[in-house]
Order: sequence, then C-alpha cells, then structure tokens
Amino acid sequence: MINGLRKEMMFFSRGGRLAAVILVMLALAVMSPVMFGMMSGMMQTLKDAMPDEETYTQMLDLYTSFSASDMIMYNAEQVAGIGSIVILFLFKAAAGGEQKKRSVLIPQCAGLTAEKYTLPKFLIYPLVIFAASVAAMIAGAGMSLIFFPSELKWDMVWLSALCAGIYLAFSTAVQFCIGLCTGSSNIAVVAVIIMHMILPTVLSFFRVDRFNPFALSSIAMSAAAGSGESANALLSAAGTASAAGEISQLNVIVSIGTALVISVMLYFVTVFVLHTKEVHNEGNEPVL
Repeated sequence: MINGLRKEMMFFSRGGRLAAVILVMLALAVMSPVMFGMMSGMMQTLKDAMPDEETYTQMLDLYTSFSASDMIMYNAEQVAGIGSIVILFLFKAAAGGEQKKRSVLIPQCAGLTAEKYTLPKFLIYPLVIFAASVAAMIAGAGMSLIFFPSELKWDMVWLSALCAGIYLAFSTAVQFCIGLCTGSSNIAVVAVIIMHMILPTVLSFFRVDRFNPFALSSIAMSAAAGSGESANALLSAAGTASAAGEISQLNVIVSIGTALVISVMLYFVTVFVLHTKEVHNEGNEPVL
C-alpha cells in the first residue's frame, strides 16, 4: 500500500500535474473578482475616452453593480463547470493513460495487487481536487471581499465550496473507474463529458434532479447566491429562483452521501474488473 501511494504521488507530482491542478483551480476562483474589480477601478481613468456620458454610465453600471456574493456565484460556476472539464485532461495520464493494451500487467509486474494499484488513485486524486477546489473557493471569496466589500454569510460560502469540491471528487472517481476498467483515458474523458452534458438534463426532465451527486453543482451555485445580498438585479432574481428548492438540509445530506457512497462503489467495481483481467501463468505442470 505504501509503495502504491509513493508511486502515485511521484507520478502525480512529476511534470507539474499537481501544481497545475492547484493553479488552475485557484485561477478559476479568483479570475472573476480580480477582472471585474480591476475593470471597475479602470472606468474612472477611461471616462474621458468615452464618446458620451450615457455610454460611460452604462459601462460603469456594468462593472460596479456587483457584490461579493455575485462574484462567489461566478466562482462556483467556473470551479464546478470549467474545473470539471480541466481536471479530465490533467488526470488523463493516471486514469488509463499510463496503461497500454496489456494494462493489467502494470500492477502485476510491479508487485502490486489490483487493490494496492487502484486504492491510491481513488484516494490521492479525489482528495487533492477536493482540497484544491475548496481552498480556491475560499480564496476567491476573500478576493471578492477585497474588490467588492459587503457582508457575507460564511456558512453558505463554506457550503458552496464543500459541495463544489465533493462534486469534482465524484467526477474524478467516475473518470478513474471508466479509465482503469477500459484501459483508455480517452474513453473516460468522453464518457464523463457526456455524463456532465446529458445526465443533468435527463434527470431534470424526469424531475429527479435532486438527491443525487449531480445536484451538488446546483447546490453550490444556490449556496453562493445565498451567501450575501446581490447588487445586480438580474443575478439577484436568478439566485433567488435557484435557491428556492435547492438548499434544503435533506437535499444537501442525501446528495453528499450519495456521491460518497457511489465513489466507494466505483472503487470496488474497478478492482473487480481488474481482477477479471488478471493473467495467471500458474497452470498445470507439463506432462513429460
């Protein structure tokens, strides 16, 4: 087990993959408040360049009619949305990319059982993306307060960060299950992208878009919307509508619990599939 963890950490950190995950998640979380905050500050210097006062007023309203909670909504959307796609490609090498046609020979030749080969992957990568996304969301909230000072409900900020982090960890577990079972990282990437694009729509169509792992993305957005008073009329209306049925204690607990249970089940499915692919050379002794 220790050898498997050491091997996986070396593989993850080599080539800057670990640093890339941290930097990407941090960039997604702080990009919105920094961009809108800097544009708000630049508007005063651009006043003379505007063709008329009305144009200047419209541009000023565009970049100043936000609060910290509005920025946190943008952060949650980018971390849970764009982040889920980015990590697919950052984790490709570990989720089947290191395997070739004889992928099952890797753990066997290295002296690792299927369990010792798979468990480090299901521990390290989901936990790292969870920690990185939560830390990025909290850092983004702090940056939002710097540029858009306002009151925040930090319990809602933490809830938004927690749900976004678990959602990404669940997505990572799905990617590793598909990638390791098929031995193809490309199949895993395509399957998870299709899952993100189609399943939420299908679940919503059948009105079962709550109490499941895919509801965590919506809960993260709703919690971000409820973290403070919006200064933007459009975002305020959207946040109120989305938060109406999403943030309930039962929905949050069941969605988080379901994501964790399914992630554990995916590990056992992966181990079972790898066992079925094992090569056994210990046949009967040849008859002389």
